[in-house]
Amino acid sequence: MALLLGGQFGETTATAAVATRLRLAHMDDYAPWGARQQQQADAIAEVDGWPRYRTDPGREQTVGNDPLLVGGQGAQYYSSLTSDVLSRTLTALGDGWTSRGRNLQSLDNAVTDAIFSVGARVHSPPDPHQNWFPQDGSGVTVSRQDVPPLVTVRPSAGRRDVTAFGPSPYRNQELLLGARVYTVPRLTVRTSAGRPPSRSEDTRPGLRIGAVPDAVRRPSITAACPAGSEVYLWAPHFSGTARLASDPATGPTGRFRSDYPVTKIAPMQRLGRVPASGRLRIELSPDRTGVIPDGAVGCLDTGRLHTAVGHLKATGATDVTVSDGTVRAQLPAGSTGTAVVAAPRIAGWRCATGGASAVPAGQYLGLIAVPLDGSSTSLTCTFDPPGLRLGGAVGAVSLLFLVLLCVVTAVRRRRAAGQPAPPMTTRPSA
Repeated sequence: MALLLGGQFGETTATAAVATRLRLAHMDDYAPWGARQQQQADAIAEVDGWPRYRTDPGREQTVGNDPLLVGGQGAQYYSSLTSDVLSRTLTALGDGWTSRGRNLQSLDNAVTDAIFSVGARVHSPPDPHQNWFPQDGSGVTVSRQDVPPLVTVRPSAGRRDVTAFGPSPYRNQELLLGARVYTVPRLTVRTSAGRPPSRSEDTRPGLRIGAVPDAVRRPSITAACPAGSEVYLWAPHFSGTARLASDPATGPTGRFRSDYPVTKIAPMQRLGRVPASGRLRIELSPDRTGVIPDGAVGCLDTGRLHTAVGHLKATGATDVTVSDGTVRAQLPAGSTGTAVVAAPRIAGWRCATGGASAVPAGQYLGLIAVPLDGSSTSLTCTFDPPGLRLGGAVGAVSLLFLVLLCVVTAVRRRRAAGQPAPPMTTRPSA
């Protein structure tokens, strides 16, 4: 018996050790609080303007919940209860995630910053605690952008479901923005041998690109776009780095982390500007076999974006306040169409215009939407966790029942203690 118990205990211990090691190998490892985190927190505190605009802690995360640790109002939270509509919406816009979708990333993109009112963004070098990418010698910087308020007004009324998004994140961003700002060019993709790559044979649509040694010619993407436009690369199933060949020394490096089919996909990355010739060439440095999807490159016309932002600011809310779970906005007189709050429409949001009664919020491509008829200049949206009222009522009834049960039990015991003991009887002896 002792031998059997010892064998079972040893097998259980060994299995637990192996399982723990394998699980930790798939998990991200972050450094404890230090100078890097303090620099991020100081930079965010200096430019924080909530709720006039959001401040994003940046693409290079410190932990899985950066806004909780270093401040700001970004999307990069880790939760096993991440809402489906938030995950679907951000993924459709070109965002990435880790931990099998539980941890959304920061999407460093000018259009989505305008959509979600991100007026300040922190940029940090690669985390030295990690071994994903080498240091680039840069420091913590902050970029500012002119963005619309948290509540905007769209001319087309009606409710749209998140499934209205298409396969291109660039066109999806334009749908939410309400303006055409991207050129999505035809691509020519070549392997390190200069040949057209083969199509992916799994569930990832696109062209397969394999990892190559540094000394070998790199795979590339070529395309034609308007000169001066900003180049973005969307490759959720590509792992490695990407740079514009026209400006490899000073242009930004796109860093992609993907490990299909395990835990993560990569967000869209900005690579710089199209040269005067209008011809762009992106050099890829994959660290594993990945996929370049059709329509991977988008060229942003910043002038058109500026015009679209100006229109949304002119027609959007004139004042926005946020307290606890309530958003209040003052709208221009005569506003019609749909008021859109730059927040995911998860269950529990109820909205009202003017003095009307609150009703469940509508949905505009995944965001909170409220129809406007031109008669109200105020909007109030309040979030109550689904089931809170029912759960509170059930809890109150249960508590009342428990109190009554305790009272009845105490009364019975007191009555029993006050009654005289029954007389003792004896049987006559034989």
